[in-house]
Amino acid sequence: MKPTRRVIPVVAGVIEDATGRILLAQRPPGKHLAGCWEFPGGKVDAGESEADALVRELDEELGLEVEVSSPLMTLCHHYSDRSIRLLLRRVDHWSGLPRGNEGQAIGWFRKDELAALDMPEADRPIVRLLGADPRYSISASPDSFADTSEFLADWRARLEAGFRLLQLRAHDVPKPTLRILAAECAALARQFNARWLLNGHFDEAEALGADGVHLSARVALGLHSRPKGFSGLVGVSCHTQEALMHAAKIDADFACLSPVQATASHPGAATLGWDRFAAWCAESPLPVVALGGLSPNDLERARECGAFGVAGIRGFR
Repeated sequence: MKPTRRVIPVVAGVIEDATGRILLAQRPPGKHLAGCWEFPGGKVDAGESEADALVRELDEELGLEVEVSSPLMTLCHHYSDRSIRLLLRRVDHWSGLPRGNEGQAIGWFRKDELAALDMPEADRPIVRLLGADPRYSISASPDSFADTSEFLADWRARLEAGFRLLQLRAHDVPKPTLRILAAECAALARQFNARWLLNGHFDEAEALGADGVHLSARVALGLHSRPKGFSGLVGVSCHTQEALMHAAKIDADFACLSPVQATASHPGAATLGWDRFAAWCAESPLPVVALGGLSPNDLERARECGAFGVAGIRGFR
């Protein structure tokens, strides 16, 4: 983290067409990061709101009229010559035909095409989460249920409730039982076109066919990098700002920052509160998911604080 340099606020819009393609603009020659494809937008002027800045920038750059936009996430990135705070907003309603008013190329891309594009480093962490459910449903431990069938019924209920990003927490389950349980969870997730992460280690997640891994704070702090060739999502549990920065250093895809509020599972534990949570989101190099005493109804507030999503156990079933 480089706190002494002034951080430039930059707003950018995620514009999606009816087929799910994303509109990107290519930075013209002579500009910083020329040739890179980026989410269109620009600097926020002094005294200007993020929403108003996006309206102005997309009108000037693309000839689009933004009617409604909403926060999507906030990221902070330090280039060698400048630091930016990227305020990403989803353009919910817009009108007009996009064109490159400043001579820049523009294009519509499928979400699965974005990873192969030359994009600014600040935009990279956004790409892998664009199609993910911002409501991260974390399972209760299987040993808290009467039997496996009761646990799987709870897993199915989460999917039937509409959650499409789930985490399997099963640390105390014997490995033979875990293999069977994971296979059932994976089959149900596929049935509902959802993704699931194993709370554990990279090798376990790969062996069990998970769509990614969720690392505890302890495991993450013991790593120096993400294993080469691991293509799944990587989430990390974080409770301090230092842990958040380390998660970015090992190239995680997102961090669960907790506890935002008091939880029944950890009564009396110190909480971040929304103000400190927002301050840490503003400095985070990777997307943040709010965790601790929350429900899916807290998503709007979490995004106003700079988070990508919300997570929980009891309220996410």
